[in-house]
Amino acid sequence: MLDLFYTIIIAPIVQIIEFVFVLFYKIFHNLTISLFGVSFTVSLLSLPLYIMAERWQKHEQDIIKGFKPAIEKIKSIFKGDEQFMILSVFYRQNHYHPVYALRSSLGIFVQVPFFIAAYSYLSNLALLRGVNFLFIKDLGMPDSLFQIGTLPVNILPIAMTVINCASGAIYTKGLSIRDKIQVYGLAFVFLILLYHSPSSLILYWTLNNIFSLIKNIFYRIKNPLKIIYILGCVICGLFIIYLLFFMTTRSHNKRPILICITSVFFFLPLMLKGLSLFQKNILSKMLKDRRNMTVFFLTSCLTLFLLAGLFIPSSVIASSPMEFCFIDNNASPFKYLSHSTFFYLGMLFLWPVFIYFLFPDRVKIFVASVFAVLALFALVYTVVFSGNYGTISNTFKFTTPKVFVSPFPMVMLSLCVIPLVVSCIFFILSKTRIQILNYFFSIIIISLVAVSVHNIVTINKSYRELSIRQAAGAGEISALEPIFSLSKNNKNVIVIMADNAANGFVHMIFDDFPELYRQFDGFTLYRNTASFSSHTLMGVPPVWGGYDYTPLEMNRKSNIPLVEKHNQALMTLPLLLVDAGFTVTVADQSWANYSWIPDNSIYDDCKNITAFNTIGRYTGLWYEKNGQGSSDFTFIRIKRNIIWFSFLKMSLPIARYIIYDNGRYWDTADMGDSIVDFINSYAVLESLRELTIFDSDKPSALLISNETSHEPIYLSQPGYKPSSVPDRIGTSRYADNAFYHSSTATYMQLGLWFDFLRKNEAYDNTRIIIIADHGFNIDGLISDEPFFSGESKERYNPVFLVKDFYQHGGLVFNNDFMTNADVPALALMDLLDNPVNPFTGNPITTETKNEGVFITTCHIFMADVHGRYKFNIKRNEWLYLKDSIFESSNWERKEN
Repeated sequence: MLDLFYTIIIAPIVQIIEFVFVLFYKIFHNLTISLFGVSFTVSLLSLPLYIMAERWQKHEQDIIKGFKPAIEKIKSIFKGDEQFMILSVFYRQNHYHPVYALRSSLGIFVQVPFFIAAYSYLSNLALLRGVNFLFIKDLGMPDSLFQIGTLPVNILPIAMTVINCASGAIYTKGLSIRDKIQVYGLAFVFLILLYHSPSSLILYWTLNNIFSLIKNIFYRIKNPLKIIYILGCVICGLFIIYLLFFMTTRSHNKRPILICITSVFFFLPLMLKGLSLFQKNILSKMLKDRRNMTVFFLTSCLTLFLLAGLFIPSSVIASSPMEFCFIDNNASPFKYLSHSTFFYLGMLFLWPVFIYFLFPDRVKIFVASVFAVLALFALVYTVVFSGNYGTISNTFKFTTPKVFVSPFPMVMLSLCVIPLVVSCIFFILSKTRIQILNYFFSIIIISLVAVSVHNIVTINKSYRELSIRQAAGAGEISALEPIFSLSKNNKNVIVIMADNAANGFVHMIFDDFPELYRQFDGFTLYRNTASFSSHTLMGVPPVWGGYDYTPLEMNRKSNIPLVEKHNQALMTLPLLLVDAGFTVTVADQSWANYSWIPDNSIYDDCKNITAFNTIGRYTGLWYEKNGQGSSDFTFIRIKRNIIWFSFLKMSLPIARYIIYDNGRYWDTADMGDSIVDFINSYAVLESLRELTIFDSDKPSALLISNETSHEPIYLSQPGYKPSSVPDRIGTSRYADNAFYHSSTATYMQLGLWFDFLRKNEAYDNTRIIIIADHGFNIDGLISDEPFFSGESKERYNPVFLVKDFYQHGGLVFNNDFMTNADVPALALMDLLDNPVNPFTGNPITTETKNEGVFITTCHIFMADVHGRYKFNIKRNEWLYLKDSIFESSNWERKEN
């Protein structure tokens, strides 16, 4: 229940605090100023709530004061049960209930959520650790300014209490003893609660108390609003001067926006006058129909809540449920959906409803109108201007670098929606047709619920299927045992599919770490290599099945289901190696049986083929070995970012870049990318020496897929182990690219494994192929010439490293035109005479590419989004490539 209360009531305030903190830090680049900014902003935003709470409190005090003579008379005459009955009758006759007495404590109730939110956020803010301010040595610790004996004395909590009491003295002047005891008692409660808290939290709360003191002083003077406006103008003027003359050079591009936003304050009286006239001439008509006005507000809130909390998150998860299952220590994707639902239930429904009923009718009109406008904006921008930003990860990071770049006409059209929506709403309201809007929002609510329920059913179906697959053997193990068997005396073939490994990184990484040249003795790097897709689903089949399973060829065989063709591709090379006399072990074959967790049952009827799923099985052991303990890094990040993603989708298209914040979504934790997703695969590579045994008396083949190079992560240099603090490695042009780091980790661990093979006399007699299903966007490595929108040629340039039997010498760079569909032919070379695909009867050869190849630029990367028999590739989503990938003239768009 506490977690639920926190998610609904406290978490929305925490997100606001975090956003304001990051905003001030981006402007001033100073953590202490950010802390001041948070305190000021939160005090300013909560001021209307405090004002209304105090009005209710004053209203309650006046009622009790008026009742006091009659109550004292009743108490003097009647005793016991009779007194209780007479008082009850008296309250009922005066339309009063004793529960209303709680209104006198409304001011305290309003403060509690803000206090809990600030405590929750600032107490755990790692950024403030080690930061000093004046006499405070560390904002992340109690100030401990001096000691009495061995007892540290914290000055800030004492100063906070003194200021709180001073503010209380002004506030309670003329009030009853009970009210004064309540205020002073609360001040000392805060002293006890916060005495040993971090200085940052005390400083924040002290600043809040200072603002409260100033507020109480202003209440005692004439024309407080006028004085506040003058002071506000002075502060805004000083801030504009700072922006013009003192802002750091790296923030110059923010000046015009910040100056425009700040200048709005100078026109506040004019805006208030306009709102007053607007209310008098249009909105006042709504007061005649209070019931429909309340329904109007509630349906607007429900629309926003369902859209942000249920519809958008469920649609994203339903588009690829498998990506949200079994993350870290959490299996169910519904944890993310329930979190977003309850979060937005608080932020967009319960908090607004509380605010709505707290204010008088004339303010309720504005609140209802604002929420109606916001609801329509959100609907239009979510549905009409949803945007096509390319592939997104389960942590809601886009893989296309130039996202949110919209054509100018689209930007202007989206901006025109604002006056159009506002005009429509207020035209209807001016005609007192509020019921039309209520019917409209009711239909939208029903539609959102219906679609969300459908999404939930889809998610649940996928989750149940995946749970069965997970229970069948993909879970973690408790100890390392050999599963890969090689021969010392016979030939071995090893094919490693390194997902997303870009070819262009290889020579950079090897130059940065020359030891790799020795470890990769005898290898040839085929630099001029192309893949057939930039995604695993369509990029993997050619790797294991050859040219019969390129996207074009799979679509041509339109009478066979895609899943069957995919399974054939995964089985082709293993079956041919068995025909060549090899015992074969396969691991983590991507999309086997079109299952996110590979369904190894496709090999059940194949003799001499053993299949394993290793990714994720050794993660717990890795954490234990490295003394880090298991973590929920990715789970926490998804829970947070799914909330921000809804906000992004509902916002103005030109504002989405700001909300996205380069994938950080205004996160002060700066947790980086998915550490656990990286470890799931990296732990396998690090464990290869323990997983490999040399006891086979027959030729052996290992066909392994691994995703270490697919997960962007920064690595600390010693030992190349994940760190939460980004740290550059190497000196090459792309050494600060997270994919460069994960690729480095891949080659470093493979190099150690190759040393292990040498030590056990199983390197020379082994043919090794390292291939990728596709590459990654790294502009300029192949050529600096423009390619096509949102793409770079490096996406179609996978790594291709080959070492033949008894091959020696330094790393050779070869520029022969190759594709990753050449893998089966190279793996079987001289092992099987004239190998033939067991499913199609076509020869396994490298000659097919000589006439050129067709590559698809389609970005549909999930199996269930394609058709049953064919990939949903548009006619203009094909490239024709012949010969060198380095010549732009060789790349040609062709329709198929």
